[in-house]
Amino acid sequence: DERIFEFQVSLSMVNVSKLFISSSKQLAQSYIFSEAAMAALARDNEQVKMDYRVLSGLKGAEIIDELNLKIDETASSTMALFAAERVEPGLYDVICTPEVAGLIAHEAFGHGVEMDMFVKNRSLAKSHLNHKIAADNVSMHDGALCAENTSSYLFDDEGVLAQDTKIIANGILENGICDTLSALRLNVQPTGNGKRQSFERKAYTRMTNTIFMSGDDELADMIASIKHGYLLEGVQSGMEDPKNWGIQCMLTKGREIVDGAFTGKIVNPVIMTGYVPELLCSISMIGKDVAVYGSGYCGKGYKEYVKAADGGPYIKAKARLG
Repeated sequence: DERIFEFQVSLSMVNVSKLFISSSKQLAQSYIFSEAAMAALARDNEQVKMDYRVLSGLKGAEIIDELNLKIDETASSTMALFAAERVEPGLYDVICTPEVAGLIAHEAFGHGVEMDMFVKNRSLAKSHLNHKIAADNVSMHDGALCAENTSSYLFDDEGVLAQDTKIIANGILENGICDTLSALRLNVQPTGNGKRQSFERKAYTRMTNTIFMSGDDELADMIASIKHGYLLEGVQSGMEDPKNWGIQCMLTKGREIVDGAFTGKIVNPVIMTGYVPELLCSISMIGKDVAVYGSGYCGKGYKEYVKAADGGPYIKAKARLG
């Protein structure tokens, strides 16, 4: 399409090699991960639109073949944004793609259950351990072993072996994630989440792979169940408030659903906000297939950037859009 004036592609392959040596153990690990992204930028009169696709995983140059399959999808998705309208603010039934579900998992609960925040009394989750905070069908895990992506490893930066931590089990908040120092202060076991930006930096409690677990529902059944709502796609950014459990997610677009069918109408941009337990308790349907995305970095208070991955299946919930 001649309206596309720029098409960007990026690719990186990283070989990670780490040693951990102490008086009680000697550990070594080496692995490769790859990240790739493509973005289309288009102009129509005074309007400029952009959309993108990302790929990642414990893989090498084969990711280029996956990129080739995303070219037409990236271009057509960008062009569709020229017909987009503004969403009317309100509470809607929504279906979140695995990418959007991952953003909710990362922002809503990843940061909120980092237990160095428990030590500082900066997280509301501390007072909700062993309490119901989500619908009965919701389970969420974090750990280098619960998925394979850019934040998977054999041991963390404090020499603790990787784990699969069950954060939410059937709606109950069971565990947080922690580094060694936080574990000592809270009298719990470290979960293998001690990560540092480099060997020169301090280790903090950090997320690894943070994901919603799969359910039994089909996407077609989710769509058919909606009287009026949206399928939410594309992640732009997210913000969280661990102390008050507020969430804000900036999303690329929503595809309108009326009486169980797509109308063809697209809204852009979409901002999803709300109170985390309210959002999680509204989840009524969960898909079967989990996808994980690890192309981003996560900061600790706008610094200390490390690799993180998140994802999940398609989920149906109620959310405030604006």
